[in-house]
Amino acid sequence: MAYFVIIRPTNCVITSIAILVGAWVGRGLQFSPPLMLAAIIGCLVCAFGNVVNDLQDIEIDKINNPKRPLASGQLDKKNAKIFALFLFIISSLFSISLGVLPFLLVVGVLILLFLYALYFKKIIFGNFVVALIAGLSFIFGGLVTENPWAIIPFLFSFFIHWPREVIKDIIDIKGDKSVGVVSLPIALGVAKSSNISALCLAILCIILPLPFVFKVLSLRYILVVLILAYPLVIYAIFRLLKNPDKAGLKTLSHLLKISMAIGIIAMIL
Repeated sequence: MAYFVIIRPTNCVITSIAILVGAWVGRGLQFSPPLMLAAIIGCLVCAFGNVVNDLQDIEIDKINNPKRPLASGQLDKKNAKIFALFLFIISSLFSISLGVLPFLLVVGVLILLFLYALYFKKIIFGNFVVALIAGLSFIFGGLVTENPWAIIPFLFSFFIHWPREVIKDIIDIKGDKSVGVVSLPIALGVAKSSNISALCLAILCIILPLPFVFKVLSLRYILVVLILAYPLVIYAIFRLLKNPDKAGLKTLSHLLKISMAIGIIAMIL
């Protein structure tokens, strides 16, 4: 059970869905063996990232997330490292059959995830790296199916993931400070970090209609976005500008996650 928990299966499924969306956006739903393999690879890559992240975060998690498998002692470090190595190798091998560019992207993301857990997450632009990695899931799907419109969900993902990661860092300030992490909120302060998050979400609001304006996506897309996603994102912007407490930040993080789901649904309707 600990192996299942440590990979954060929900995040793995979301990564696979993002890959499918990158392949489908502007084209409609279509399945193929290479695309299904890409979705599986995405799940494995995400699992690797989550395992190496937990390996590096044991001490932090003892404060912020004491129930995580490694922090609680349900899984030992040696077995977790073997599991991470297995995920790295198997995802790399599977991606070879998809072509040179998809293979290079997979290996590049695996290395980036490792470097993030080891180094990048401890410095000020760690949130940027997370947002970039999340967006590359859509690019991967686009590469496999040669779909240039995958750039659309990539941009949307980046401008919603970055502020959400900053929000999570604000929540985790206490644990991060205890182990010497210099996150954006620690370096710039909570107020400035909240303002940066609000700015990113404002940019997202500006670019959300563009796929409809340029006739890449249909009227159904813009209606779903306007009715369901916009209110949540705009609410998050105004709440961030008022420096909400920890409970309020957790609520905003959940609302942004819901907004992501709405956006994904809108792009494939």
